[in-house]
Amino acid sequence: MNRLTASLLAALEAFIVVAIGVFIPLVPLTLLWAIQYGFEIDWIVFWRAASDIWLLGNGVDLTITLNDATLQVVGLRKAAEPFVVGFAPLAFALFTVLMGVRTGRRAVRSGEWLPASITSLIVFAACSGAVGLSALNPVATPNVVAAFVIPTLVWGLGLAIGVGIGLAGEDDDPVMRRLDDLRDRVPDHIAGLGVQALRGATAAVAALIAVAALVVMVSIAINFSGIVSLYETAQLGVVGGIAVTIAQIAFMPNIVIWAASWLVGPGFSLGTGSIVSPSGTITGPVPSVPILGVLPDTDLAFGFIGLGVPLIAGFIAALAVRDSAVHAIGIRSKVAHLAVTALAIGVIAGLEMTLLAWWSSGALGPGRFVSVGPHPWLVGALAAALVGVGALLGMASGSSERVAASARSASRLGQERDR
Repeated sequence: MNRLTASLLAALEAFIVVAIGVFIPLVPLTLLWAIQYGFEIDWIVFWRAASDIWLLGNGVDLTITLNDATLQVVGLRKAAEPFVVGFAPLAFALFTVLMGVRTGRRAVRSGEWLPASITSLIVFAACSGAVGLSALNPVATPNVVAAFVIPTLVWGLGLAIGVGIGLAGEDDDPVMRRLDDLRDRVPDHIAGLGVQALRGATAAVAALIAVAALVVMVSIAINFSGIVSLYETAQLGVVGGIAVTIAQIAFMPNIVIWAASWLVGPGFSLGTGSIVSPSGTITGPVPSVPILGVLPDTDLAFGFIGLGVPLIAGFIAALAVRDSAVHAIGIRSKVAHLAVTALAIGVIAGLEMTLLAWWSSGALGPGRFVSVGPHPWLVGALAAALVGVGALLGMASGSSERVAASARSASRLGQERDR
C-alpha cells in the first residue's frame, strides 16, 4: 500500500471514530427530543449535549454555569457560581483507545505506519477540536484547548499501543532496530527481569479488574429489585429510561475500577465526607441513579476478605512469570533477583492502579461532589503493597530443582551464544 492511500485510510478511521463516539449519545438524545419534547426545543441543544458527553468521556473538563431558572429547580446555593465537571464516563475513552489500537495495527500492516499515524493524529485533533467548538454555549463550556489536545492524546495512546503490537514481529523496521540497539546496551538479565516484572504486574492488575467486574455483576444481580425500584421512582419513561441506562453503561468502567479500589482496601467516595470501603460505608445523600442501588446499606462483616484478591493476583502473576525470570537470571543469585522482581511487580501494579483510580475519579458537581471516586495515591500504595507481598510469596513457591535446572539451561544457552 502506498503512502497516500495508507494516510487517507488512517485519516478516515480517525474521523469515523470521532463521529461514532458523538453519535452514541446523540441517538438517544435525538429520540428524547422527538418523543419526549415533540420537536419543540432546538435540536442543536441535544447536539451540544452529545458533544459535551463525548468530550467529557475523553478527558475534557466542562465548566457549568446555571441560569436562575435552573438554580431554582436544583435548589443548591453553591451551584450559583460556575463549577467544573471532570468526571469522565470511561467507556468513551476505552472505545477511543481500542479503535486507536486497531488503526495502529492496520497502519503497520500497510507498511507506511509513520505517515499514516501522523495523519490520523492531525485529523483526530481537528475533528475533536471542531466538536469542542460546536459545543460552546453559556451553560456548559468545554476547555477549547483541551478539546483539541486531550482526546487526541487518548487516541494517540491507542495508536501507539497498536503500532507497538504490530512492530513487535518486525525485525527489519528501523524503529525496532533502534530499540534493539538500545536494549543491547542494557544487561540481558536486567532487561529480561524488567519485561517479566511488567508482564506480571499487568497480569495482576488485569486479574484484579476481572474479579472486580465479577463483583459488580453479582452485586447487580443481587440488588436488581432495588435498581428497578429506583427506575420506577424516577419516572423516566421509556426513552428517558433508555438514555439513563446508556449513561450508566458509559460509566461502567468507572464502577469496575471503584470495585477494584474497594477490593484493594481504600474504597471510594461519593462526595466529601462519604466513604464506601471494607472498613465501613458512609454515603450520605447521593443522587438517585439506579446503578447506585448496588451500594451496601450497612457495613459488611466479612468485607476484608476482599483484600485477599490482590494478594492472590500477585501470587498467581509471580508464578506465571517465575520460570521466565529464572531463565533471565541465569546462574546469578536467584533469591535476590527474584525478590527484586517481585517488588518490581508490586510497584508497577501500584502505578497502574494509581493511573486507573485517577482516571475513574473526578468532579461531579459543586459542593460535596467536587471529589468523587477513589483516592489514586492511596489505592496505588496499598495495591503495590498487597500485590508485592503476593508476588514475593509466588516467587518463593517454585520448585528448587526446577529453578536449578532452568538456571543451568539458561547458562548453557548463554555460553552457546557467546561462542
